Amino acid sequence: MPPEKLRVLIADDDEGDRKQITRVLKQAGISCECVETVNAEDAVAACAEGVVDCAFVDYKMPGRDGLYGIAALHERFPYMAIIMVTGHGDEEIAAEAMKLGASDYIPKAQIHARSVKRAIDSALGKAALRRQVAQQRNELENFASVLVHDLAGPLTAMRGYAGIIESELRPESIDRGSVAGHAHSLVGAIERMGALVGTLHEYTKVDAKVTFEPVDMNQVMENTMSNLQQVIEKRGARVTHGELPAVTGNAPQLAQLLQNLIGNSIKYCEAAQPTVEVTANSDGEGMWRFAVKDNGIGISKEYYQQVFEPFKRLHGRGKYEGTGLGLATCKKIVERHGGAIWCESAPNDGTTLFFNLPSVPG
Repeated sequence: MPPEKLRVLIADDDEGDRKQITRVLKQAGISCECVETVNAEDAVAACAEGVVDCAFVDYKMPGRDGLYGIAALHERFPYMAIIMVTGHGDEEIAAEAMKLGASDYIPKAQIHARSVKRAIDSALGKAALRRQVAQQRNELENFASVLVHDLAGPLTAMRGYAGIIESELRPESIDRGSVAGHAHSLVGAIERMGALVGTLHEYTKVDAKVTFEPVDMNQVMENTMSNLQQVIEKRGARVTHGELPAVTGNAPQLAQLLQNLIGNSIKYCEAAQPTVEVTANSDGEGMWRFAVKDNGIGISKEYYQQVFEPFKRLHGRGKYEGTGLGLATCKKIVERHGGAIWCESAPNDGTTLFFNLPSVPG
């Protein structure tokens, strides 16, 4: 429910336009206290001085424009209802404003009691929904953290006791039906359970609030190779990459992305030497397209989408161990960065995983 009396910010360098919005708010029967500023910087400062429920932000103002103001306000106050106001009626400006955090858009020629009330109700509803989603996400992250923490102790104890039993009962060859055989199976089951709990935790952490900044993908690749060193050496794999660009993103999540993709390429390969090549090319539209190409077992075309779904496994347990969350986690990471991920492949002819990431603004 919205508060009985709203605190409304009006950021517009035109005094007549500010007065018009104030007048229309009264005509719409909206009980509010109005705060007026003439530029984007003052708008952010005014919101920092006291809670603002809803902001009307003009597109054209001295200094930084309204799009900057919307982005700055949304970053500092993510649950504020923001409405873009402009005299241009430009749909491209409206779309950009929505991407940056605006909840609605009103051309100045259409400012009247009914439209303003509708915009405020809509914007406040969307802001409340954002807050609710964020709370639920935090609750899920906390639940996952507690779950992992609380299960870690018992799992470690079970692993230790099962290992002792297995070592004391292990004969020359383990008979599947013997006590030693059951102990051996128990150790394997506990290891798989521990891996599943850890992977579930990583999957839920992708949605946590993170910082996006310029990231050198060459450094990310170097870190990934270090993390996968034992796997690479054990399989005798050959992993190569060209010069990689800087992108806008979160370095730990991008390292997890590359680690999952390269690790999968090595795991799902029956060749004597798994080979993986990582390359990147600009699409000319502000995105970098990455490709991870391997010589693995390949994927049938009918499974191109299914492989990115959580817990979807194309192979039975035993031949290729895993939780079915690796590519699903990759999809969440890429989409969190504003990109997309897809694959091209054929059975027994390798797979190329493509994904795109935003370039660093020039």
